[in-house]
Amino acid sequence: MNMAAKWPFAKKSTEPRQVKQPDKRKIVEYERKPDDSSGEKMADRSHLEDAAFKDAMALFGDDSKKQ
Repeated sequence: MNMAAKWPFAKKSTEPRQVKQPDKRKIVEYERKPDDSSGEKMADRSHLEDAAFKDAMALFGDDSKKQ
């Protein structure tokens, strides 16, 4: 009886792990300029006089206050 042949799939030797140095990433900083337009938009209440808004408030607004 013949003996079995040598196993063809040998275990590979492991190489020591090399630690990669993390790349220095450039940090980008942005400067915000003061913006007064948002205050103007919040102060603008012209939409309250719009006919469509008034119709919607007449349809939905009165019922929610009574409950």
